[in-house]
Amino acid sequence: MIQDTIVDALGKHMDALQTIFDSIIVLAVAIAWAGVSRQSEIEALGIKFQRRYAFFVASGLYLVANIAVFILFFRISNLFTLLDHSHVVPGFSVLATHSWVLNPFSFFGGGLMPRLISAWGIGLLIFLWWVCGASLLTFEDKAHAFAAKVIRGSFQVVGLLSIWAVCTVMQGFIIRGENIGLIGEEFRSTMFDRLAGALLGFGAGALAVKAIKRGYERWTDERG
Repeated sequence: MIQDTIVDALGKHMDALQTIFDSIIVLAVAIAWAGVSRQSEIEALGIKFQRRYAFFVASGLYLVANIAVFILFFRISNLFTLLDHSHVVPGFSVLATHSWVLNPFSFFGGGLMPRLISAWGIGLLIFLWWVCGASLLTFEDKAHAFAAKVIRGSFQVVGLLSIWAVCTVMQGFIIRGENIGLIGEEFRSTMFDRLAGALLGFGAGALAVKAIKRGYERWTDERG
């Protein structure tokens, strides 16, 4: 009974991650649009605040969300280690087949296309993390320069911790692969693809932030 509860908890943690990222994306779009359109009052996720507070409110929400994501990934890692031999396969199945588009643990088979689809989750996750953070650029100014550096540094630290937590879950898949059988071996074979996807997401995200920053600066210069 306890083992079944753990398997169920894995699914609920994945549901929570999906909900958080859906909210982050909505917040990022609202914040970015408010910054570009120079709205005096901003509303996002049912919260209203003045533009002069937008940078700190949005940064606070992003930071809380990032910490929550790290905690959830870390919990998943620990929950998976609590599974006994007979429940490793159900636990793996819950994580690998969850419908979340950004699922970094997704696995759909050992063929070329299934491997690519399985690997893009972690890449998209990292890419969207960069892009969502870029929405704050529309509110940065000289008055926020130091705070922006501290906040960006905090995002990067928590983001790296989240990636570490994801890696510990995958390590658990590999270590307990003997309990998963042939599927475990096929999952192991996708690790290079996942690494490539993560690096691609990281690089594309960094380039996207630079492009967004340059585009916004040029746009504001033209508008005066």
